[in-house]
Amino acid sequence: MHLTNEIVLFDLDGTVIDSLEGIMNAIDVCFAHAGLPPITTEEFLPFVGPPIIDTLQTHFHLTKAQAQDAMTAYHSYYRVKGWKQCRLYDGMQALFAALKAKGKKLGLATNKPHEYAQEILEDKKVAHYFDYIGGTTDTIHEKSQVVADCLAHLGSDAIMVGDRKFDVEGAKKAGVSTVGITYGYGTREELLAAGAIWVVDTPEEVVALF
Repeated sequence: MHLTNEIVLFDLDGTVIDSLEGIMNAIDVCFAHAGLPPITTEEFLPFVGPPIIDTLQTHFHLTKAQAQDAMTAYHSYYRVKGWKQCRLYDGMQALFAALKAKGKKLGLATNKPHEYAQEILEDKKVAHYFDYIGGTTDTIHEKSQVVADCLAHLGSDAIMVGDRKFDVEGAKKAGVSTVGITYGYGTREELLAAGAIWVVDTPEEVVALF
């Protein structure tokens, strides 16, 4: 497959960074505050992707008010320590540099709050590769809206790169196809079932598509 899109949008968690340590430490604080039983990383992994406040309501049966209160506890940890507890996947800097050398515009499309996404990319010294960093805000709440925001700033000829079905589905809702990657939190089967047009196993294979 050869892709000619001018714009490449990346998910963050499970695509650019492995952020499970910080997320799970914050989840521990969040669940304890909400009176929920502890949850293991393996048990929570299927829920990594969508906004956590939504997951607390749909899967852990908190009311909106309870979920908002629990998220205050989550952010009290994540804002101070959790956002730093992540690592850039091997090969990401080379991937970004190679795509820029091919003349591509790069965008980030994450369900993480925008300020966390910006801080993480700057901390990992890759923010300068991105022409636009899109995340959730007071008015942008879900992946399709984040992708649409990126398109509004970068243009419409875009492809998404992500590791979960939520990336594929959100991008599709915004009119964008997705290349799935398997080195993150999702599986090839999950990505193909959601409608990914292609699935690769390494950052190097992403470069080779363009």
